[in-house]
Amino acid sequence: MTLRATRHLTSVFLVHQGSVLLLYRRGSRAIADSWVGIGGHVEAGEFDDPAAAALRELHEEVGVANDHLDNFSLRYVAMRDTGTEVRTTYYFTADLLAESPVPTECAEGDLRWFELTMDPASLEMPPTAAVAFAHWLAQGRHDQQLRLIMIDAAGNVTGPF
Repeated sequence: MTLRATRHLTSVFLVHQGSVLLLYRRGSRAIADSWVGIGGHVEAGEFDDPAAAALRELHEEVGVANDHLDNFSLRYVAMRDTGTEVRTTYYFTADLLAESPVPTECAEGDLRWFELTMDPASLEMPPTAAVAFAHWLAQGRHDQQLRLIMIDAAGNVTGPF
């Protein structure tokens, strides 16, 4: 087996008034232009606390601070073998408090609020994001379970479980 590099990322599905915020990320060094939650790379002092990395990214990218959130929770841990690296993404969800400013801009790409009833199959998303987001919309948002997703180098999906 070939040794692989690792990459650790975070993503937050931010919910407000029956909609979820996604970012059409452009020019990423890790993924093709596509729809994702708000997030990014886990930095060198954050490997033991991906929640801190997710909160940092949420604040940096869309100006949402920890005190603007309710029900911030780790919901999915996804591992994907690209053949050259293993990517671990920590997917969080959070509710934006009613009195908080609603994000409308991001330097990383275009923001858009999607109804929670939307069909996620219509979105171009990275592999683990597509699995996590579709499962969360259909089932995961109705409970508080933490789930695991794995995608091997051939693209075979195991989970969520």
